[in-house]
Amino acid sequence: MQEEKQKFQISKTLFGTLIFIIVALSALVSLLILDKTNLAKTSDRKFKQFYDRIVDSGIGFINIDKFFLPINDKKFEDEVEGYIKRKESFIEIDLTAMEVTLYKEGKLFKKLPVLSKGKEGSWWETPTGNYKILTKESNHFSSIGSVWMPWSMQFYGNFFIHGWPYYEDGTEVSSTYSGGCVRLSTLDAKEVYDFAKEDMALLLRDKEDSSEFAKIEQNDLGLPVPQISANSFIISNLASGEVLLEKNASSVLPISSVSNIMAGVVASELVYLGRPITVSENMLSNSLSAFEPTLGERYIAFDLLYPLMMQSSGEAASLLARFIGENHFISNMNKKATSLSMKDTVFTDVSGELPSNISSAKDLEKLLRYTYFKRKFILDISKGHQDYRFEGRKLDNLENLNPILYEANLVGLKSGKTDTGGEAIAGVWEFEKNQVEENGAQNKALVSIVILGSKDGSLDTEALLAWIEKNFDL
Repeated sequence: MQEEKQKFQISKTLFGTLIFIIVALSALVSLLILDKTNLAKTSDRKFKQFYDRIVDSGIGFINIDKFFLPINDKKFEDEVEGYIKRKESFIEIDLTAMEVTLYKEGKLFKKLPVLSKGKEGSWWETPTGNYKILTKESNHFSSIGSVWMPWSMQFYGNFFIHGWPYYEDGTEVSSTYSGGCVRLSTLDAKEVYDFAKEDMALLLRDKEDSSEFAKIEQNDLGLPVPQISANSFIISNLASGEVLLEKNASSVLPISSVSNIMAGVVASELVYLGRPITVSENMLSNSLSAFEPTLGERYIAFDLLYPLMMQSSGEAASLLARFIGENHFISNMNKKATSLSMKDTVFTDVSGELPSNISSAKDLEKLLRYTYFKRKFILDISKGHQDYRFEGRKLDNLENLNPILYEANLVGLKSGKTDTGGEAIAGVWEFEKNQVEENGAQNKALVSIVILGSKDGSLDTEALLAWIEKNFDL
């Protein structure tokens, strides 16, 4: 009798455990099918990261502490050489040569062609850097493109390596279709899939050809540098990285709303920009902002980039960060800064309202270079360029609070101001040169200017622009 009672008790316990597991799984599934924006109500970072890996395309930021600038090819070569010396198996993808190379225990194993990548200049442009294979699926369904992607390997956010996509009815997508992933033939993708292991290193490069831009050469006028109020500034040939003029460029100073450039970059890489977010009361930051979000309204993430970049909106910054959690977002702003070798940069809030958001002119020049070559649409937005990618836009015709200097040549800029740190401006200009290059390069020179600690940012920037035009063959 006692033995039967014990068996009954064990069976009861197992049954209770089974019921608990079923209920827990049901609750988890329910959570996963909810709008992702509801996760803003939880502070559990691990759960958010877990959710980011599972829902839809696994939107999430991967720790890529060694990010390769578009023109820094040596760093990439050094990284590849390190894997070879350590006899590691890894994958290299060269988006300039459009080629995948598989290395097995440090030795070249096979080369395969890349058929397509993300369109340059778009927010689907394929990112470069040092990644790992995160997940593998023999056939992944993209809810963003509503297509099946055979032999998919996720390496970063919405970005995968995969075979030729097709729709539900089996029709293959056109050759011009691209969501920014690395596309191979389906047979080649299967071969990479079989070779790849989760957590295997994946190195991507896409070398920008700076020769398409004109050289910036000084003329014989030799006009003196204007006396400006800024404590620090740097003027660079953004295409080559050459410094044209600088003053205290390594000084670390508050950068205020110039932080929004990094916030825009990170948002574009962490969040699917077509995703809506519903404004709840706990999302409102109560910051001083020209943009006042409406409680209960749904805003598309892409829309929120406009008040962020045009009006330095703390509310827009807060809403964008709430897609994944504000602390997590700020953490990844700092990770991205590290990945771009911005050694003097620290972000403590998403909008730049705190004076503890600091950087140097030299660091911000690196951020401008990355943004121009990989996320140029963010600079376009800062100038007020209207982009109608998504339906249901609610934030058209916003007043632009950035000083639009030299509008004919301006690519984009961001300004900011703090009571203690003065004014800051970081911007990019494209100048049409007066003479054609002998090597057939485009008659276009690319200039960036960063000023920090200024009493009058617009006046200082105008003086430096005028000096550039007079002293260089532009």
